[in-house]
Amino acid sequence: MNQSLENARNLSLADNCFLPLFQGIALFTVNGLISVFGTLGNLMVCIAFLADRRLRRISHCLLVSLAIADLIVTMICEPLFLKNLFHRTFLQGCAISQLEFAYSILANTSCYASVVHLACVSVDRFIAVLFPLQHGPLMNNCGLFTMLVISWAIPISSPIFRMALPESFPSAIVASGAFALSYLIIIFSYLLIVVFLFYFKKKRRNIRTRSRSRNGKWCMEVRVTRTLAIVIGVFTICWMPLMAAMFATGKPLFKMNGTVHMWLRTLALSNSAMNFVIYTVRMPDFRKAYDKIYKKLCST
Repeated sequence: MNQSLENARNLSLADNCFLPLFQGIALFTVNGLISVFGTLGNLMVCIAFLADRRLRRISHCLLVSLAIADLIVTMICEPLFLKNLFHRTFLQGCAISQLEFAYSILANTSCYASVVHLACVSVDRFIAVLFPLQHGPLMNNCGLFTMLVISWAIPISSPIFRMALPESFPSAIVASGAFALSYLIIIFSYLLIVVFLFYFKKKRRNIRTRSRSRNGKWCMEVRVTRTLAIVIGVFTICWMPLMAAMFATGKPLFKMNGTVHMWLRTLALSNSAMNFVIYTVRMPDFRKAYDKIYKKLCST
């Protein structure tokens, strides 16, 4: 009896550590591309910010900090995930437990970092659009520093806090609660922005009383706000399927480490390679900075 139970447990474990060859190769290829493309793209964002003074604006500081969080995913999490996929696809065995644990910690930290960064960005956009005259002084004094500290302190302390909790404590509730709180801040901030812009569109004639330079700056802030709304939308598309499938009913809706789970994890990780594309398409200053960097590289 004990022998049969042991055999059943071993078969269950082996099945949990196995990915079909076709699915495993597809997952390995997609995640490899995400890792390479995302790393190069996020490095370009950071280099462009350092090389071009026009990009050294308050809102761009938060974007660069978000790019650093994305680099953690593409440079560290993705290689760990690729090793996991390699073991399950070609060796038909579970990944090394230490590597899986490191991946879990870093992936959770990067997820928290992304959503907290986006919450801070949403608050920044709320102030910039609704209170343009107060935005600069507030952010330059202490606002930006406070947002950057919050954006990293919460994600870094969250895994430590979860490990300190007893095993009987439902840590998944804490994780989903922190994620939900940050996301509510994002939704509420952008909801107020949309209401304000709708109201302002009706009062468009009042904009003529402003100076031309102030009007141009405000329009630029609105364009940045719309760009960041796209960033938030893409983040939602990438992360919400995994979060909903894991926490919506209190238990996962799929087999852990199965094919569906791996594809949902891939979709979530792919978000870290997409922001670079959005900045390139939507922000001319970034395109000009990339062009300068490219010309310097070609001239050397």
